[in-house]
Amino acid sequence: MASLLHDIINDPGEYAPFLFLLGGVIFLWAALCMSGVISLRAATRRRRFWFSLPTLLLGLPCVLGNIPISIESQGFRINVDLRWLFLVPVLLGVAGLAFWGRAKREAIAQPAT
Repeated sequence: MASLLHDIINDPGEYAPFLFLLGGVIFLWAALCMSGVISLRAATRRRRFWFSLPTLLLGLPCVLGNIPISIESQGFRINVDLRWLFLVPVLLGVAGLAFWGRAKREAIAQPAT
């Protein structure tokens, strides 16, 4: 592991595609998680719906797809499939959508006074 970190620090150009891909995937994951949490905490039904929609539209293809990350350096090898990270935002989006549906049913069931 130390040799891998030493290689990345000494020659970042060789590992730039790997680092950009990893950074992009982590940024997308963080943005989708934030959107999912906001969908759970939103005060209005409309915000719950619109914040849970991206987590489902962008998170589901990531979960169903294949995001392999592999790097090898001097006998040290890492193979990771990052699609499992995207289960968290998808579950948050599903929960936000469920809360939105429940609030909508409650609003329809209550007569306007």
